[in-house]
Amino acid sequence: MSTELTTIRIEPTFFALQEITTLTWLGMAGALINARGKILLIDPLISSVESDGQLTSEAGYRLKAALPIQAKDIPRADLVLYTHADDDHFGRQTAKTLAERSQCRFLAPTPVRESLREIGISEERLLTAVDFASISLGSVDVVVTPALHDWQEVNPWKRGDCCGFLIKSPDGTIWHPGDTRLIDELLTVKNVDVLFFDVAAVESHLGPAGSARLAASCGAKVLIAYHYGTFDLPPGTFASCDPDDALPYLQGIPAQFLKLQPGELLALPSQ
Repeated sequence: MSTELTTIRIEPTFFALQEITTLTWLGMAGALINARGKILLIDPLISSVESDGQLTSEAGYRLKAALPIQAKDIPRADLVLYTHADDDHFGRQTAKTLAERSQCRFLAPTPVRESLREIGISEERLLTAVDFASISLGSVDVVVTPALHDWQEVNPWKRGDCCGFLIKSPDGTIWHPGDTRLIDELLTVKNVDVLFFDVAAVESHLGPAGSARLAASCGAKVLIAYHYGTFDLPPGTFASCDPDDALPYLQGIPAQFLKLQPGELLALPSQ
């Protein structure tokens, strides 16, 4: 299966007040959500740069598809969520730009919080992600879910250095588990409508098998593939696995598996 992506530009109208919840995939692991007018971003890496005539991510990876929106074009944001500090999830330039363009707050594990402080974001705008803690934005609740992303061989990250997020709106619940192994706490999460589905079949990730177990356990109706197609990296690496490799694991799971284009919109109707 080809993993070539066709970017769809995110228009300014996305950020308008609305009576539904709309989301889109930003590429890699990023998500943008308008939940009844509240604008949330998860792991946005949306500041590209020109390097040797090639368009690259701020992390230095060559982009296979253009970004659907740049951080400098985000007109407003309420909350920016970071799952962990890996450079394919957290970009300092994007964070700095979002902080300058809006009065958004940032919710993140301690390592990311420290980096946000280093780039000049004030303490009152920084919230620390603690497992199963929640914050409210009007009719929207954000719940932190635990993660274990032990990617280092010598010093695996301790629990609390990474996380996932549940976004609960009146129109449905969206779950982005971040980068994590399958741990028992994740199997306690229920009543999810949309699950971001990690297709990276590599160490310290859910991969297709673990993501499928989460899909079955949480009851998700829609699965959105991520961790593929964005960076120009060798096949089988963390950003270049084939999302269709997940299909055998989804047999018998009553959910729709989506491979959204970057910027393609998905609406959650009011229940």
